[in-house]
Amino acid sequence: MRLTPLLLLFLALAAYGQQTSVAVLPSDSDDTALNNNELKALTDEMREAALKVLPTNTFTLLKQDVVIKRLGGAENYIKECMESTCIVDLGKKAQVDYVSQASVIKLGNRIRLKVELYNVRSEGLLGMLNGEAENIDGLLAIVKNRVSTEVFGKIPGASSRKASYVASGISGLEKAIDYELNERLYLANISTEPPGAVLSFDGVPSASCPKTPCKAELAEGNVRIIANLEQYEIADTTVFVNQNNQSIAITLKPNFGVLEIKPAYLENIGRDRQWSLSINDRLYSLGEIRLSPNKYSVRLNHECYENIGFDVGINKGSREVFDMAGNITLRKGGLVLNAELNGEPVNESVFVNEKYVGETPFIGAVPLCAKVEVGKNREAIYVGLKYNEKVRYTYKSSLYAPMFSGEPYTPAPEIGKPFKTSFLVALGLDVFGVFAIFGGGIKNQEMREALDRYNERGESPEYYKNAWKDVENNRSSRNMLYIVGGVLLASGIGVHIWF
Repeated sequence: MRLTPLLLLFLALAAYGQQTSVAVLPSDSDDTALNNNELKALTDEMREAALKVLPTNTFTLLKQDVVIKRLGGAENYIKECMESTCIVDLGKKAQVDYVSQASVIKLGNRIRLKVELYNVRSEGLLGMLNGEAENIDGLLAIVKNRVSTEVFGKIPGASSRKASYVASGISGLEKAIDYELNERLYLANISTEPPGAVLSFDGVPSASCPKTPCKAELAEGNVRIIANLEQYEIADTTVFVNQNNQSIAITLKPNFGVLEIKPAYLENIGRDRQWSLSINDRLYSLGEIRLSPNKYSVRLNHECYENIGFDVGINKGSREVFDMAGNITLRKGGLVLNAELNGEPVNESVFVNEKYVGETPFIGAVPLCAKVEVGKNREAIYVGLKYNEKVRYTYKSSLYAPMFSGEPYTPAPEIGKPFKTSFLVALGLDVFGVFAIFGGGIKNQEMREALDRYNERGESPEYYKNAWKDVENNRSSRNMLYIVGGVLLASGIGVHIWF
């Protein structure tokens, strides 16, 4: 009697040892196909498919934790999966007779499923299944309907599913449900401050409401509205729509700072010519300039003034003001000015930019763009000043004689002064000089128009390249015409005076 329990235990262990062991490894996927929860659901469906055709009296389906434990734990399992080239190797390490695994990859907009079953001892492929679906629901349906027979049914000793008893009678009657549409639409007035923002509603842009302000048809309930405008923070808000002509106003927060540059001129010198402003080597117009938060290098140039350069830090919502008054210096050149009458030196009054500065012989630093006048009648002369260089100029007086003993010389009146060819030459030089300066004015206007095109936003790099090329070409042409016109005018005046 004492041997019976031991004998029964021995027979049970022997019978258990003869059972065929099967392992279903966790499903595998690339990074884009399925997430962890979806992979777990796919693995569970695989195990259910195996249980449908593997009798429990002759087969043992190892639990997932038993498989992981035999492979050395979760961390070691991941390592084993990376190092193994075939699931047969994992089956051997898990000490099972048969091993199966489902793997998925993303192919375009669909997901491809592959299920493999191997005989671990012979390393032979016993069963395989391929299929495609759009999502996890489609993959689960494939596993449920096909894996039992096409994969696990290939194991020797697996049983086919037997038809169950079917009860007679009608059951499961399905009746159509009357279709109802309870959705309501309302017309809403959408505006932003500032206007011009691009909108999307619940992640979908509206063709009827592309930019604010506009009207949009919205479904009743909570609607997520995203407003996007350059140089402003993206506004993401949810509003409840429940009536027609509902007004929805969204205030955008600026994502920029303002740099304001106030131009200035000394004694109105050079006011007829614009300052050139560049920020990080890009041209801008003077005034208020919106800049993204950053540090910028600013350069100001003018033909009549010394160059100005400074750095400025711009923060969101900040306003930096640079007043050029007190920070500008005139460009100057040295002038040695003499006056002659009939080949003899004389004293003549000298005026620079409408102010008396002395008399000839005169020597001093004179602003490049200042107006220089000589004599009691203040005759304007072009002396050809050069930046930081000294030039000499002799004024030929024809109206006044030198002063002797404090008495002015009065020239004898000319009676019947003959017409001279020199007058026509001088007149021709003056006319061509005026035309050249007029042409320089036209080129200056074209340069400004090209500069405005360069300051346009949202254009292609090729557009900015061509616009800047136009700016440079027109600027060079303008300067050349101004110089030629000035030289011609000065030559004409010289001919008038000399002859």
